[in-house]
Amino acid sequence: METIVVTGTDQSRYRVGEKASLTGFPLDYLELPRVVDVIPEQILLDQKVTELEEALRNVPGISYSDGFGGSNNDFLLRGFRRNTVYRDGLRVASNFRVNTTNLESVRVIKGPASITYGQVEPGGLVDIVTKKPLDERRIYGEARGGSFNDYLFLIDWSQPIGDRAAVRLNVSTQDSDSFREFFDISRDAIALSGVYHLSDNTRIDVSYEYRDEFRSFDRGTITIPTPEGRAIVNRVLDIPIERRFGEAYEEIDTEMHFATVAISHDMGDGWNASFMGAWEKSHSDDFQARPRAVRIYDEDAPIENGFFTGPATPKAVFDDPSDQVYMVRGSDGSRDRNIEAYYVQGKVTGDFQTGAIRHRVAVGGDFRTTDESRYFVTFPDTNGIPVEEGGRGPLFDVQNPVYGVLPDELPTTGFPLLTAQATDYGFFVNDYVNLTDRVGVLLGGRMDFSDPDGSGPAETVNAFSPQAAVNYRVLDTLSLFMSYSEAFEPNTTFAIDPDGSTSETELFDPEDSRQYEFGVKAQLFDRRLSADATVYKIKKSNVVTVVDGIPQLVEGQQAQGLEISLRGQPVPGMNILAGYAYTDAEILTGAEAGNRPTNVAKHTFNVWGSYEVQAGPLRGLGAGAGVFHLADRFGDNANSWKLGSYTLVDLSLWYTLPARVFGAPGGVRLQVSVKNLLDTEYYPASGGDLRVSIGAPRTVLGSISATF
Repeated sequence: METIVVTGTDQSRYRVGEKASLTGFPLDYLELPRVVDVIPEQILLDQKVTELEEALRNVPGISYSDGFGGSNNDFLLRGFRRNTVYRDGLRVASNFRVNTTNLESVRVIKGPASITYGQVEPGGLVDIVTKKPLDERRIYGEARGGSFNDYLFLIDWSQPIGDRAAVRLNVSTQDSDSFREFFDISRDAIALSGVYHLSDNTRIDVSYEYRDEFRSFDRGTITIPTPEGRAIVNRVLDIPIERRFGEAYEEIDTEMHFATVAISHDMGDGWNASFMGAWEKSHSDDFQARPRAVRIYDEDAPIENGFFTGPATPKAVFDDPSDQVYMVRGSDGSRDRNIEAYYVQGKVTGDFQTGAIRHRVAVGGDFRTTDESRYFVTFPDTNGIPVEEGGRGPLFDVQNPVYGVLPDELPTTGFPLLTAQATDYGFFVNDYVNLTDRVGVLLGGRMDFSDPDGSGPAETVNAFSPQAAVNYRVLDTLSLFMSYSEAFEPNTTFAIDPDGSTSETELFDPEDSRQYEFGVKAQLFDRRLSADATVYKIKKSNVVTVVDGIPQLVEGQQAQGLEISLRGQPVPGMNILAGYAYTDAEILTGAEAGNRPTNVAKHTFNVWGSYEVQAGPLRGLGAGAGVFHLADRFGDNANSWKLGSYTLVDLSLWYTLPARVFGAPGGVRLQVSVKNLLDTEYYPASGGDLRVSIGAPRTVLGSISATF
């Protein structure tokens, strides 16, 4: 019998099925009275995504923060900064960058989601979904190379074992330079997952992931005061974007283990029980040349190679092209940082009738405990006086930099070991009630308990977070919804004294936030295209701020806005993701009341479209293009300077051709991708006046992959 091989991209990989993340049980897209955006794996491959932030560009209403020198994934949802990235529903303790090679999808939940996720910022959360074993064998391999000596190799192998078991192995390694000077990235990851069906009704899932990543610590660029206000120094002086104001030895070196065991049992009659335990352990070291202040001097000021040769008085502003700009810097870092966390989750779901009314119910609870230790090591700031004369080293000239003048080691001798423990647990119940065939009501509540400093029950804080929503199915393909939801997060403050010790931890009432939302959802083109539009208002209270050195609770921030999304496959071979968001965020208290929070863009726009020929001699030939826009953002809460707006254009071309790989039928895909096609100079985020992220210039990637 002749074997027929169908060549091209499996279009089903653009679609993601029902998920139970927000309620605890699956709901149809038109039933769910909230907004959840899902970015599937194939989009990540088409766009050649290597960082989580690149994936999040496909979701409206997201802006970016600086990620502490690029050491973690940092973003804002609906005007509120994330508190962490979630992994398969778990609030991960180690705040490192996400391994994108082991992602099945990225799930973005808009608005408060404490009901099932526990502690969370009110703007929403990002939950990465890791790869699990498939029902059939599939082997995917990729070799990728590109600009700045970027090389990545990936093997993803899913293999059934008999009728009841399957395993999946995902291994990747990446080595890359950067457009930034003396900057390196080295990543190695291995993920193993398995499933075993004990019976037709009971299954066990296990997973383990190990990651080892080194990347240079990079605080980006700085701002300087000018007569017109603060401005990014690269826009004032002829400083190339590749120049770093740090040192070659700066690093963030991380190692992480994450393992899970889950069991689920179908009890029959619409009832299911599941239980999961997880273990996380990580180790990291970071070391940075931290900018402390900017000093501006006249052209003839007595400074040579960063050292004062006579008395010099700094200027208040940079007002002459011949002025000199220097930085005061110091070295510090968290050394030998260890985090260990244990997680337990349990849930029972049911589907039953009370008379003519259908109920879908989830009742569950979760527990997490974390234990952390580290040394925080600091060295004094430079002052422009030679060490041999009792000083602390030269100032840093941003126009004529001299490197290698700061200590390149951070011994922990003499510094105290800082420790922290925390325990969090909670219980929730959700009930989705179908009052009629067209009207559904979601009611739920969660009780959270948190001991954020490990001091015991006497210091435990608690809060109740309700949610309520109504969904009305106007047509079979159109629904309207209204929802109310709350979020909870404990408040803890502590300070690190100059000698590296930790001052007393102080607990406050937990943060309280609430959201009102109204939306419409529709499915078009025979349900192949989904569209939604929402308006919302969020207010966050009980926020800790420091006033005259004293921590206080104040009204925090509010945001209101509009979001529109479009996604799907209107015709075979064509895929589209598009969105627009208007975010009106405002600080409510203090001298900055009425200002827009740092990094929040009022307008964001994204569109990605692709098409792959489905028949004929050009079958397998495809192309994708995207436009991603962020409007102007303020670089600080005082709204004293701006990052500027930017628009990025990306392009991908690929061709999949039939091939037999190791004797098995399959396909080989050749792909070229260009990010920032127009070579736009942009600044994606601010961490303050002395920490401004610099966007990557035009980047070209080429890859060859095989699936069989």
